[in-house]
Amino acid sequence: MPADRDPTPCSVCRLQTWLCVCAHAPRITTRTPLVVVVHVSDLGRTSNTVRLLALAVRETTVLCHGAFPTPADPAAHVPAGATPVVLFPGHGARPLTPELVASLPSPPALVVPDGNWRQASRMVKRLPLLADAVKAALPDRAFSGRAVRRNLKGHHMSTYEAVAQALGILEGEAVVGPLFDFYRRATDRMLLVRGKLKLGDVYGGLDGPNTGNGLNPPTDLTSRDR
Repeated sequence: MPADRDPTPCSVCRLQTWLCVCAHAPRITTRTPLVVVVHVSDLGRTSNTVRLLALAVRETTVLCHGAFPTPADPAAHVPAGATPVVLFPGHGARPLTPELVASLPSPPALVVPDGNWRQASRMVKRLPLLADAVKAALPDRAFSGRAVRRNLKGHHMSTYEAVAQALGILEGEAVVGPLFDFYRRATDRMLLVRGKLKLGDVYGGLDGPNTGNGLNPPTDLTSRDR
């Protein structure tokens, strides 16, 4: 390995230091509070995309569920007066549309269970806030880029993809491009490390040696009026 390719993981994005993507995070500020409840067994996976969400969207709340003895309590992180909307395409979920948002009694807070299908289903059933909240589903997967992992049927999206699409509906399409640009940069670098992508095919190219933890990116996109 060349001397300038430091394999030490960045403590924030967890990519190898020479591939650190932190400086490319758009750091979007949204009106919609975002709470992600991650199953403990999924949180440590290198393919988990929630850490990328926390980089890309300011003030994202990430909660760990399933760690003994204290269960996650998403209700404590939903602002008073907000209507929790759970992003989960299970039975009874309603399409997430501007019309649904307009019908809510107050502005929404987006709550997202993160894990495999069984884990997410159990969270939705067992956590009171998730069980009682409005359930919302997204349209068919719209992002066509590469992904680190994909279910066999190919039509389920990663948590990052789902949240980016949901924020496009809740905040306006202006947030979608920067979110997916960052996602493509990060996932291509993950695939490069796994030997599934050639260096010249990495989206956006590489910046050269990176010191990691670059939390002062050049762009700060703030979501404004729809």
